[in-house]
Amino acid sequence: MRCSTTHARLTTWALAVLMGGAVWLTGCEDDHHHHYRPPPGYGTMLIDNDTDNDISVFIDGLFMERVARDEKVTPYDLGPGWYRVVLEERGGYRYFRGEIDILPGRNTVIYVGGYYTDVYYVDIFFD
Repeated sequence: MRCSTTHARLTTWALAVLMGGAVWLTGCEDDHHHHYRPPPGYGTMLIDNDTDNDISVFIDGLFMERVARDEKVTPYDLGPGWYRVVLEERGGYRYFRGEIDILPGRNTVIYVGGYYTDVYYVDIFFD
């Protein structure tokens, strides 16, 4: 009887360690943009610069600013609608151009990646 109690405790302990490890491994995703909330009546475009360079941001042909490589997320509060966006590598030749939708009360996230590549990897999603 003593052996089965010890076995049960070890099994419970091992299961707890495995579950804790699984939670730790899956909980490491960087979801910092989930915490930004647009002002009432607006939507927000979030530029998530995960590259090794600064990026120049243009919205409908107007230069907005440069997003530094060490700035993780830069928000732009915009009225609901359709916008043309150009992202250009500062001092380089990589770029992205495309149209995005801004929805009221929602974040439109533009993730820009591409370390040491000739092209940007861009993913656009709503948050």
